[in-house]
Amino acid sequence: APRSVRLGFVVAAQPFSNGKYDPTRLAWDANQSFKEETSESTLTETGIIEQGTFDWAGVMSNYFMNVTAPADPNNLTLKGRVQGGVWRLALERPDLLTPSNGGEVPVAVNWWFGPKDRTMLAAAPDHLSDAVNFGMFSIISRPLLTILAFFHSFVGNWGVAILMLTFCIRVVFWPLSQKSFKSMEQMKKLQPMMKKLREKYKDDKEALNKEMMQLYKTYKVNPAGGCLPIVVQIPVFIGLYQALLNSIELRHASFISHLPFTNITWLADLSAADPFYITPLLMGASMFLQQRITPAAGDPTQQKVMMFMPVIFTVMFINFPAGLVIYWLCNNILSIGQQWWMLRKA
Repeated sequence: APRSVRLGFVVAAQPFSNGKYDPTRLAWDANQSFKEETSESTLTETGIIEQGTFDWAGVMSNYFMNVTAPADPNNLTLKGRVQGGVWRLALERPDLLTPSNGGEVPVAVNWWFGPKDRTMLAAAPDHLSDAVNFGMFSIISRPLLTILAFFHSFVGNWGVAILMLTFCIRVVFWPLSQKSFKSMEQMKKLQPMMKKLREKYKDDKEALNKEMMQLYKTYKVNPAGGCLPIVVQIPVFIGLYQALLNSIELRHASFISHLPFTNITWLADLSAADPFYITPLLMGASMFLQQRITPAAGDPTQQKVMMFMPVIFTVMFINFPAGLVIYWLCNNILSIGQQWWMLRKA
């Protein structure tokens, strides 16, 4: 007798990576909107269930993915769980299939098991190219990645390409950085007068604010002038961070494969952390040096807090992928050079 069955498309995988910056996750395209679940505890304890239109869904990391893409993406139920350390996801059809007289019911579905190669995915159906997700700064990440690939086509080394791209970004933001430096210099000169005003109006905040604003107006100083240029650059920094973090080209890409004058493997994989923590420590030292030559503004307490920033960033970056640390280190060195040049000019 004919039997009715419910059909589901299932993918499952062991964790691709245990790295903090390359987590295994369940991801799916819901009405051409990228969604993901990275919490292993949530997926183990309760799992996830959603209904809707799913062009594709599966298990992925920054560099690889196993996904299913049913030909009919409408009115599907998505179920995801982690069971026994295995990440599982299923897309289930709502209708019951009933083959008649021992016949067959054809069902069309596509699968992708492999790297998240942007060129290959761009030629694939089912909006699979959206699986390479750069977050809200995608409009910045994609052009930067294109420029990075362009540099690599000439030098043949992704580490050198990162240095070249960092240099270009610093050139673009050179005028903004100059304005920021000049604003901090002006604020530094006003510190003695600001200190006297704080002492004079320590019990009257309204009068203090009024006098401060008058001081800025008299000397034509914008108190936010030192911070605003930095804020403008933050989206670019985050965009490049996402571009480097999700670029499969950097996986197993070598920069300086061995420590100089030794046979010890060093930066042989830009997607992995520096095994000897040399670049994160140099990055922290460069931040400290940068602060030392930057005009100090604000009250003494604020200055002391800022002195802890190199330590905080070093701890944050200690296990970052080497490609990201190299970018930040190079950016700091170029900033130091620019500040030294402007100090000398002043």
